[in-house]
Amino acid sequence: MYKDKLKDPRWKSFAKRVYARDDYRCTFNCNVSGIPLNAHHRVYYKENGKFVDPWDYPLGDLQTLCSSCHNIYHNLMNTTTPIRDRKTRKLLNEDEAYKKTRLIVEKLMKGESDA
Repeated sequence: MYKDKLKDPRWKSFAKRVYARDDYRCTFNCNVSGIPLNAHHRVYYKENGKFVDPWDYPLGDLQTLCSSCHNIYHNLMNTTTPIRDRKTRKLLNEDEAYKKTRLIVEKLMKGESDA
């Protein structure tokens, strides 16, 4: 199961690389440090119908979020993170309406506005 993979030493090591790259700070608007952090996948990949192991991603596909921002992101989205085919990069679960919602939520989380 996916939750079991998050206990794997390979994931823990990979997550630490994400945190270090982001200076151990939440990359959303709160910019906090010193609290529990999450290495958040901006996208998930499937290969041959199976999810790719969480540590087998380009570093740029993840970002550091505090637990609060991570929960807020998923609650606002009310759905899963976009899933792409690893080889073709084709979206498997995101239509245009969902994409608009995701982009708006990400702007809000970063404290950006269109005004």
